[in-house]
Parts: sequence; C-alpha cells; structure tokens
Amino acid sequence: MCADQVEIVLPKTKWLEETSFTATAYFRTRSTKLASTPTTIHYRVDDLHTGKVLTDWTSATAASSLNIAITSTHNEIQSDSNAFERKQLTVQADQGLSTQANGKAVWQVQNLQGIT
Repeated sequence: MCADQVEIVLPKTKWLEETSFTATAYFRTRSTKLASTPTTIHYRVDDLHTGKVLTDWTSATAASSLNIAITSTHNEIQSDSNAFERKQLTVQADQGLSTQANGKAVWQVQNLQGIT
C-alpha cells in the first residue's frame, strides 16, 4: 500500500508572531483510509505574502505520521508593513515517484508591532 493522501493537522490557524507549534502530517491510502508509510517524506515552509522560503525541502524519516516543529523563526514577520502574514507547510510523500502525494496547510501570523 502506498500513501496517496497526506493530511496535515494544525492545532489552530491563527498565531501571534514568533510563537511555535507542532503540525502533524498523516499518510493514508485513499481507497481504505488506513494509515500507510510512504517510501520518503519531505516538507517545506513558505511565507505566502513575501514568497520567501523559510525552510527548503527537508527529508524526514518515513512513518505513517510525522510531527513537524513550526518554530518561532518560521512565525517571524518578514515585512513589518504587513499586519499579518500567511505561512504554508507543504508535505510530500514519495517525492519524485509516480506515487507522489502532496498536502498543504496554511496559517496566519499576526504582527504585534505597535501593539501594547
């Protein structure tokens, strides 16, 4: 069985700048919805407002689920002129193979500049 679905679960979708959290990616088969372990797992983190790559493709140990640390560095505001920024975690199972599957999760980070 190959993992042909990637589901990413975030604790919530709105965060204050420079906070951290753990995202969890689950790998399943579409036909049975059962957990499956892909051959390879890779992930990356991007800032959608600025287009900046915060963490380029990183490999992880293959498993049926993966906890990914989203750090305070990921949640730094990239442009002080933004009241908030949207960040995106992309996870790929079987990167580059015919069985490749992608999952994405987006969250918002609030800029606290000027807030007392």
